[in-house]
Amino acid sequence: MAALEASVAKAQASRGEGGETEVHEMPKKKTAGRRTAKTPAKKTTKKAAAKPGRSA
Repeated sequence: MAALEASVAKAQASRGEGGETEVHEMPKKKTAGRRTAKTPAKKTTKKAAAKPGRSA
């Protein structure tokens, strides 16, 4: 585990990411006043065309 932490520290130092980091607050999302429930998609079924019967 120490080797991993040393590797991460080395990589961050090479990118100039050492020391303190800045954390920015994310903006609040606007919530819609009224949400409609999603209705499931309607499934349509097609009836197969009648096949002519076999004549004996």
